[in-house]
Amino acid sequence: MLPTDPGQPRNLTADAELAGLTKGHGITQVLTRLHLTFSIHAIDGLETIAEGAEADIVYVIISGYGVLRCRDGARIEFTAGDVMMVPAGAWHQLEEVSPKFRTWRIVVGQPADGGAKESGPALPLT
Repeated sequence: MLPTDPGQPRNLTADAELAGLTKGHGITQVLTRLHLTFSIHAIDGLETIAEGAEADIVYVIISGYGVLRCRDGARIEFTAGDVMMVPAGAWHQLEEVSPKFRTWRIVVGQPADGGAKESGPALPLT
């Protein structure tokens, strides 16, 4: 995670790149505040990320492309530069992602059940 002064504005993209966080594989926590978590998820081609969102989640696609699949079967295609929002309580899966896929994952607000958790456990890479 990046050391930051909570009283100062930050360019998280630049900080993450300088710290080498955008080159990793898996999940890298970048910044956590009460009711707000920034992480970078990096997966390659055949892997997927699936979860039931405990709080609102915003995905900002850094590189690559893929499909966001919803529980009802709806499919939303995405590519680098796209921003997607998944509401609390909605099951979703990122699949058919390109090699070297990277996305910011921003968790906003309290869990849907109103509990005290800031965010759920790290997402499984399957």
